[in-house]
Amino acid sequence: MKQIPGKIMAIVGSLAASAAIAAFAYQNNSAEQTRIGIEQLHQLDVEATLSDKADELAKLWDSEAVRIEPGRAAEVGKPEIYANDKRWESKADRPKTLCYKSEIKDVQIVGDWAFEWGYFSYKDSSNPKPMRGKVLRVMKRQADGSWKFARVIGFNEDKQAAAPMSQPCE
Repeated sequence: MKQIPGKIMAIVGSLAASAAIAAFAYQNNSAEQTRIGIEQLHQLDVEATLSDKADELAKLWDSEAVRIEPGRAAEVGKPEIYANDKRWESKADRPKTLCYKSEIKDVQIVGDWAFEWGYFSYKDSSNPKPMRGKVLRVMKRQADGSWKFARVIGFNEDKQAAAPMSQPCE
């Protein structure tokens, strides 16, 4: 039986270590890219909400999205969500969004899906008092690598203590 020279063993060991480091770096980079993509969706959410434009809001949704709000039937599919937002946008007497902030408390990422919960605060032109609420969202990675909302449940809270935020709308 031939013995493998020490130099060859050192080279093989070095290559294996390099491969392990590269794999770890790739996973770290991938996780960082995922978090950046989700944060970009959060920023788009704020911008679209403040725009009060259905076309901007539509950019947030996965094609098979579902939006659930109290007192309404679930809105199933991006076309239905868009149609409802468009109807709201066309109302002459609709309130204008003056402030919108969210504080996400936890994000869990599992492959091409992410789950988060948090609080939101908003103020519109119909009420001088800012409102607060809670949100539970499921996000889905799209084919282009971006993230969109796949499921959203949001509701207002009458008591500020029920939706504590460090920097709510004022």
